[in-house]
Amino acid sequence: MRRLLSRSALTALAAAIALTSAAPAMAVAQDITYAPGMGTNEAEPEGTPFALPDGLTVEAPIRGYNTADPEDCDYKYQDQAVGKGEQVRLCMVFNNNTNLPVPLELPPGLIFVSRSRKVQNGIIAQRISIMVPPQERYFQPIFTYCTNSGRDSAALASEFDIGNVTDIPAFHALFKMLEGKLIDDSNFVVVNQAVKAISNGEELDADLLAEIEALPSLL
Repeated sequence: MRRLLSRSALTALAAAIALTSAAPAMAVAQDITYAPGMGTNEAEPEGTPFALPDGLTVEAPIRGYNTADPEDCDYKYQDQAVGKGEQVRLCMVFNNNTNLPVPLELPPGLIFVSRSRKVQNGIIAQRISIMVPPQERYFQPIFTYCTNSGRDSAALASEFDIGNVTDIPAFHALFKMLEGKLIDDSNFVVVNQAVKAISNGEELDADLLAEIEALPSLL
């Protein structure tokens, strides 16, 4: 059964989005403000530091992912990717130095920071779970949403680092709405539009809120 949001929940989301402007930001033309790492703001994205579980490391830099020919990602094809998004697709390479599988949880709001300010940063909108096998160099394609629409999409040679988990209230309100939602290749554009709007310091309009609410629920 589809989960409907009450009027009060939608009002709370709108209020949270309005708080975005309270985050440290850089003023640009037309009175638009961008939080650090968002839009045209080239500062490092702010938020809560993220740490990998004990025994697990990730090779740096994280590089872009080639959907058509994933040779550099151990031939892991698109159907083996986790996450959604089109502009910032990455290949993470993990090393599990323990004798047991290590469960990894990547939280919504985790940002992948481009080493080039000409290339977009990426953000996760729903929790991602990965089981990393023991004693193995493990390749995992990860798809994320862009937070800098004016920059270039990630390419195979693009380089990224794991950044912070954003503390922007509007993003966390969006992530709350997306809990329990089924996001696939047919509807991720709705989430992409919401991420773009929040990254640009904009409010989500009523039509977009309705589209998010109408996303199907997980069974």
